[in-house]
Amino acid sequence: MAITLPDEAEAWISAYRRLLNDNDAFAEAASGWGVDFDGDFVLEIHPDDTYEGEPIYFYLALRDGACLDVDVLDDPNAVAHGYAIRGDYADWKRLIRGDLDIVTGVMTGVLEADGSTMRAMRYQDALVEMGNVAARLDTEFRY
Repeated sequence: MAITLPDEAEAWISAYRRLLNDNDAFAEAASGWGVDFDGDFVLEIHPDDTYEGEPIYFYLALRDGACLDVDVLDDPNAVAHGYAIRGDYADWKRLIRGDLDIVTGVMTGVLEADGSTMRAMRYQDALVEMGNVAARLDTEFRY
């Protein structure tokens, strides 16, 4: 059964966590991620011409190939995090549908990223798997 965004954001991020933790390719590619540095992410989905609602902020606590915790935040600065990826609703929709690679999205400026780019590039296979997992999650979009 599909999970609808943005309406079921909490259910979506919880299901994403389960799929991410069941993904051996992610576990291998993200081995060492967040060890001795803050590897937590905030994913920011911003309103655009398609979606005029409130921004959606997903928090992911990532350590050594595992997603330890997730949450939906009211404020992206409510928790400490080492990385953020921001984009418009329509661009996140493309990413979640598998039509946009996360690394390409950041490199071309479609998505905006904060955090150590050099470190993230060393783990780009993990970032790609994060996008692949999102594309495997049965998601419907309200807008």
